[in-house]
Amino acid sequence: MFVLKEAWATISHHRGRSTLAALTIVIVSMASLTGLSILKAENTATTTSYDSQDVTAVLKVNRENVKKENAGKTVDWSKYALGWEDYITYAQAAGVQFSADYNESADVAGTGDFKVVSGNSGTSTDGKAADGRGTLSVVGFSSPASAKDAANGAFTIVSGKAVNYSETSAGNTVLVSQALATKNGLKVGDTITVADVKTPTTTHALKISGIYKNTETKASSSADAANPENAIYTSYYTFMSMGLDSETAPGTAGHELNMVFGFSTPKDFNTFTKNIRKAGLSKNYDVISSSLKAYDAAVAPLSELASWTRYGIIGLSALGCLVLLACGVLTLRHRQQEIGMLMTVGLGKVRISWRFIVELLIIVIPSLAVGLGGGYALNLLVSRWIPAHEIVRATADGSVWKTLTLAALGLCGVCIVAAIARITVFRKRTLLMKREEATA
Repeated sequence: MFVLKEAWATISHHRGRSTLAALTIVIVSMASLTGLSILKAENTATTTSYDSQDVTAVLKVNRENVKKENAGKTVDWSKYALGWEDYITYAQAAGVQFSADYNESADVAGTGDFKVVSGNSGTSTDGKAADGRGTLSVVGFSSPASAKDAANGAFTIVSGKAVNYSETSAGNTVLVSQALATKNGLKVGDTITVADVKTPTTTHALKISGIYKNTETKASSSADAANPENAIYTSYYTFMSMGLDSETAPGTAGHELNMVFGFSTPKDFNTFTKNIRKAGLSKNYDVISSSLKAYDAAVAPLSELASWTRYGIIGLSALGCLVLLACGVLTLRHRQQEIGMLMTVGLGKVRISWRFIVELLIIVIPSLAVGLGGGYALNLLVSRWIPAHEIVRATADGSVWKTLTLAALGLCGVCIVAAIARITVFRKRTLLMKREEATA
C-alpha cells in the first residue's frame, strides 16, 4: 500500500507528462483496435470470403481485339458467334465441376401501333425494321441463374413478378422494360402481340407478368432491337414454343446464344478459363464473370481503406512510441537524485525498481483498459459504415484481441525492463558530479 501511495504521489507530481503518456496510450490503443479490425475484414474479404463464393461466367467476343485483327476490313460478326457445338467443346474441356444455364435471343417485330424505344434517340419509331433486324428482341432464359447474367446486364423487377422458368408452367408470360411499358401504357396483366421477322403473319400473344428496369444504361446506336429497353424477357420454353430457337441460328443478325457456367469457387473458374484456352478459345473471346467483377468492385474501396489504415497504424504507433519514450526519459532523468537518496537510506535496487514499475503500470494498465474499451465501442460504430460492410464486418475477433493483448503485454514488459535497467545502471558517484554533467 505504501508503494502504491508513493507511486501515485509521484505521478501526480509529474502530472503533465503522466497525462500525455496516458492520452497517447488511449489514442493508440483505440486506433489500433479499429484499424486491426479493418485490416482483418479486408483480409477476410480478399481470402476466405472471396474463395468461398459461387461464380458465374459467360464467354463474350472481345470486340476491340476483333477490330484490331481486322483493321481496315468490314467485320463479319456472324463468324464470331458461339453455337451449341462450341459450348459443348469447351464444357468437355472444363476439367472441373460446373453447372450450365443458358439464354438465347432473337428478333421479333411489334404489331399494330406498338411503339418501341429508338436505338438512336430514345424517341418513338414507326415500327419498321432496321439493318435487317426486328424492332424488338425476345430473350429466353433457362433458369433464374441465366437471367442474372443477361447480355443486357442486370435488371430488377419494379412491378409484378418474374416469369416462371419451369417448362411445365411457362404460359407465354414475359417481362417488359419500364421504358417500353411507359411508351405503350402497359401494365402487369396486359397482353402484347409480336410477329416473326421473316413471316409477319405469324404472331404470338404474350402476357406481361412483370415490368423490369435495367441496372445499367446501354443504349444502342443502331437497330432498335439492339436497344436493351426493347428486350422482352421470358422462359426458354416460351422462346422455343415461339419457334425462335430454330427460325435462325447464332450469328444471324439479332440471334445470340449465351451459356452461363456456374462454379463453386473462383479457383474452379480460373481452372476452367485456363483449360478452355488450351482447348482453342482464342484471345478474341473473354471469359467474364459478372459476379466476380461485382464482388471485386464492392471490395476495392475496403482494400484502399485497409492500405491507408495499415500506414496509419504504423505511423501512429511509431509516434506513440516516441512520445512514451520521451516522457519516460524525461521523468527518469530528473529523478536521479531521488534514486540516490533512496539508495542512501538503505533501499535496494530491487525495491526501487519495483516502485518505478508500479508507477509505470499505474499509467499503462488503466490507459490500455480505457483505450481498448473505447476502441471496441468505436469499432462497433465504424463497422457499420466501412466499405463492403454488407460482405464482411470489421469487428474485433479473436485474432485481433490476441494481437492487441500481445502488444499490451509487450508494452508492460518494456516498462518493466526500462524501470529495472534505469535503476541497475545508476551509480551513486553521479550524485557528486555537477548537475549539468550528471547524465547517468
